[in-house]
Amino acid sequence: MEIRLKNILKIITIVVLALLTIQTTWHPFEYLKLKNDSKDAPKPELSFKNYCEGEYQKQVDNYLRENYATRALCIRIGNQYDYTFKNKKTCNPFLMPGKDNWMYYAPGVRDYYGLEGLSKFKTDQELRDFVDNQVDMLNELRNILKNDYGIELLSFIGPDKPFIYPEHLPDMERDTTLGNAADYFAQRFAETGFPNIDMKPWYQAIADTSKRLLFMPMDSHWQYASVWGYDSLFRMMNSLNDFGIPQMKINGIKESKFKGRQDDEATLNLLFKVPNDTPLYTADISVISDSTSRKPKVMFVGDSFIFAYEWLIPKKELTSYYENWFYYDKAYKGFDKTLYKVNEINKLRSILNADFIVVYSVGYQWYHGTRGFVEDALASIKDPEQVEVALLMNHIESDSEWMKTIKEKAENNNISVEKQLELDAKWMIEHNN
Repeated sequence: MEIRLKNILKIITIVVLALLTIQTTWHPFEYLKLKNDSKDAPKPELSFKNYCEGEYQKQVDNYLRENYATRALCIRIGNQYDYTFKNKKTCNPFLMPGKDNWMYYAPGVRDYYGLEGLSKFKTDQELRDFVDNQVDMLNELRNILKNDYGIELLSFIGPDKPFIYPEHLPDMERDTTLGNAADYFAQRFAETGFPNIDMKPWYQAIADTSKRLLFMPMDSHWQYASVWGYDSLFRMMNSLNDFGIPQMKINGIKESKFKGRQDDEATLNLLFKVPNDTPLYTADISVISDSTSRKPKVMFVGDSFIFAYEWLIPKKELTSYYENWFYYDKAYKGFDKTLYKVNEINKLRSILNADFIVVYSVGYQWYHGTRGFVEDALASIKDPEQVEVALLMNHIESDSEWMKTIKEKAENNNISVEKQLELDAKWMIEHNN
């Protein structure tokens, strides 16, 4: 009996180790997949040289740290312990628990209590000077784009959850040293005539009477109600130059079939779901167009709140091209969202290729202004040589046969099509071709 028990234990041990090895190596079971789980360690490559020099062993060690079979489960157990037994401590300092199982972005909470801008501005006048300078530059850029190239530049201030549902916020001491950056921007936009939509007052006005929550308890991004914001945005865009943009029609709001974890909750990577029976909603949108309609090329420069546009709005029916400069760092170009680093593309050519450019951010993000966009855009558009290169790049791209040659050269030179396009444009200008 004892021998049989030992054999059974050996078999169980071998089976468990085998399963762990299989899961670590090939990951056939995607259970409890972690959100925002970045794995940087490359898969080890065995070679005689790597093994003798000890590099292979280091690669294996780094790889196993990120890919061992029970990693996701262990992380979730640790996060759940902290959240349950340490006063809702989160694994992500960007998220701040509120009351009643609500979650908020920490910068937004600090902004509500007047604390967010204090790390950047010492006085209210310093903040006002910053806003004035940003608005002046935006107006200067808008005049150049509109008068010389027929391109419209406008701004969009998204609503921030803490200002719409403050009753669920954690208690903090308020500081009145600074005013609110987004409010200052909205005020200066109105005073200078810069086209702008501010969604915060509208959201605040209907929050108490709306039958449905405008923000979900465990999601800090705006949801279905964003469609009225985008409808307003495109109507304003069309009013600026009578472009002929197709019209959005909001046919109704319906309950979403999505039953997974809301965005903030998913980011927490907990083992168990947070108690929450709030239904999610989506919008039924159609686009109305006729023979006089024109679909614009639109470029957004802003934050993650733009993603609601991507999954709620029928983009291809409304626009002919779409580009998103995410935090002025990552550039998602086209409907297939080809990803570039903003500093790796010819930014001016994207600007001159657009019909409308929307500077877009939610509340607390406005302490950063345009994150360098307006400064870079003004410097580039005032440089005749940069303008010539950018315009020629756009001209080449409009020729399918020419672009076929560019793509072949890019592949042969092992560089991106974007870079090859810029090199060819510069070569032609230098040789007066």
